[in-house]
Amino acid sequence: MLIDNIKIAFKNIKERKSRVILTLLGIAIGIMAIVALMSIGEGMQQAVLGELSSLSDTIIVTTGDVSVNPMGGSFTKNNINNYFTERDIDDVYRINGIESIDPVTFSAGFVEYNGEIQTASILGLDADRIADFFGTEFLGLESGEFMSEGDQNRCVIGYNVAHEYFDIDINVGNKILINNKNFVVSGIYNEQGAGMSIPTDDYIHITPRDFKKITGEENITGILIRVSDSHLSNIDSIADEIEFFINENHGSDDFANVITMSSILESIQQVIGIIQIVLIGIAAIALVVAAIGIMNTMLTSVMERTHEIGIMKAIGARNSDVLIIFIIEGIIISIIGGSVGIAFGIVGSEGFSSFSSSGFMGSPIAISPVVTMSSVLISLFVAIIVGVISSLYPSWKAAKMSPIEAVRYE
Repeated sequence: MLIDNIKIAFKNIKERKSRVILTLLGIAIGIMAIVALMSIGEGMQQAVLGELSSLSDTIIVTTGDVSVNPMGGSFTKNNINNYFTERDIDDVYRINGIESIDPVTFSAGFVEYNGEIQTASILGLDADRIADFFGTEFLGLESGEFMSEGDQNRCVIGYNVAHEYFDIDINVGNKILINNKNFVVSGIYNEQGAGMSIPTDDYIHITPRDFKKITGEENITGILIRVSDSHLSNIDSIADEIEFFINENHGSDDFANVITMSSILESIQQVIGIIQIVLIGIAAIALVVAAIGIMNTMLTSVMERTHEIGIMKAIGARNSDVLIIFIIEGIIISIIGGSVGIAFGIVGSEGFSSFSSSGFMGSPIAISPVVTMSSVLISLFVAIIVGVISSLYPSWKAAKMSPIEAVRYE
């Protein structure tokens, strides 16, 4: 009997092709949006975490009065009297599992180019560490290269410093004055934008030796610590030890602010997850519209087939048979629309990947969409649920018709 009901449902769909196609498009658009956004979100997560996972062995330490953006080394110091000491460095070195320690120095400075003078934030960090920490594709350079160990009077500048601060753009190889000292621009960072809290856009990165030469300062504002691979599983406990020893040295419970990159990665995952949920919620609006379309199509179909329903009931069809026929119609429409939407979603997400790889947001990082079997199955399941729910009322209305009144209906 079920096979007969399916055949009747297909027959009814074929008789109303134009209306059904329009309904299919509504379902297809909603499912397309869900598949595309889920695959792009998964691709975004893998791209970002893939780039930053190389830093999972890094611990960032600042004083409690320093705001830090670990994505790009953006330091803002509120109290000029709080600095780390050589004793802090020595004590941290004694902790088991520490592979390397790189002090960070920070100050505001004057930058002169083409006769114009602007202020910028100057960050002093070992040349090799600058390349390690900022050399991922996620941050990376727009042009040029990072400094090498032993380089002097060379710098890597932020996107805004190169393109926004002065009337004429700064290019790789140009000379600029930093606190009246000549520097050659070795590289220019990619634009990060406000969405990334401007991590490198307004910064100039130089070596600690050059930093002391142009500022006269060598006070340690922050510390980058690398943990050996064999102790990565204990990185949280190592971070606690670092915080304990430094706080004890300075007689304060909150002098040191210790951040692990692994905790930052977890935060990024949570943010991306929230973004995905919001985007899918927006896409769900299209499905609500599609559900209304299915319901409208089915109600119209019920009215047009009132006489036919009466005849079916007169020759012995039960209410459940009529109910099932209309529900099957809704499911078939949803499955076809959902399948088309899945195909469109995969193609659309690939198109977005090509678009993003062109650097349309100022970053050349390519987001390759990741279409998982779970996202396909979830999308198809959602389509079927939408079809069933949208068909319930029209099906119930058809099943409750009086056979005598239905037969008389013209």
